[in-house]
Amino acid sequence: MERIILDVDLAMGAPGSDIDDGFALALALADSDIQLDLVTTVNGNTDAGTATALTLELLHRLERTDIPVHRGAERPLLRPQARQGSVPDDVEIRSPQPQPAPAAMVEHVLAHPGEITLVAVGPLTNVALALRLHRDFAGSLRRLVIMGGIFNGHTHSASMPGEFNIWNDPEAAQIVLESGVPTRWVGLDVTTQVQFTRSEAQTLAADQRPFAAFAGEYTVAWIDHLAESRTETDSCAMHDPLAVAAVTHPELLTWRDAYVQVETTDRSRGAMITDYLDVGWTPDGSTKSVSANAEVAVAVDIDGFHDHLLDHLKLL
Repeated sequence: MERIILDVDLAMGAPGSDIDDGFALALALADSDIQLDLVTTVNGNTDAGTATALTLELLHRLERTDIPVHRGAERPLLRPQARQGSVPDDVEIRSPQPQPAPAAMVEHVLAHPGEITLVAVGPLTNVALALRLHRDFAGSLRRLVIMGGIFNGHTHSASMPGEFNIWNDPEAAQIVLESGVPTRWVGLDVTTQVQFTRSEAQTLAADQRPFAAFAGEYTVAWIDHLAESRTETDSCAMHDPLAVAAVTHPELLTWRDAYVQVETTDRSRGAMITDYLDVGWTPDGSTKSVSANAEVAVAVDIDGFHDHLLDHLKLL
């Protein structure tokens, strides 16, 4: 049994918002090999308040109000918040746990050293604050699994050079990379390969099960939103659920050890410099000595993940 904390910037349930974080939460609950100990929220896809309200609403829909939810960082460490969301009128505003997310992470991990995997599918602000809050936090984590980054390509966007989660708070990502925590990165190199189609979303929307119908409705709306700005878009990527799947089924992904640095300057903000440690020389002719600080996902079993996700959604 894998015990996890799930750190999210959840937006499923707000019209026109990304939905993959909602599927990540659902998968964490449906997988019998995962014990979800608590959920923490962070600014990112939406503001922390909206993410918290929508997380509590989704847990209510999934009949898992026993899962503690802790509200986290309202903005990145150094930069202005990038997005502001809104809670739909029909969503009841419920109260999260009083303890802030970074403190809750530290308390829970230190109480169970070596047992807890932290799965971060939003910007890394909460994680960085937890690492700064207590010197034993890094050494007490079992593992850190991150949905974020792009390692073998580019975003091809001058306005957002890095993948969104890393671009949102690159200083937090830098703290994580320097922490020494055993870290697996599930980035756009693999997550953009796992797509949920419009027809699959429509099938979910027509399902009699409450969560399936809800998730399908908002997935169709998200694909419609993407289609307004992209040509011939008829699907959306399941970024965040792939990171959750990597906890219990790491064999769905191919991993490479790497030394990774993140750019924090404005011009290349959030871009990842990835050294797979297989060259061993520098332009001036000297040798280099760096050690891996990350495992990076470089390939994915698309069909295997697709079956894993759909099979577990049927259990909800």
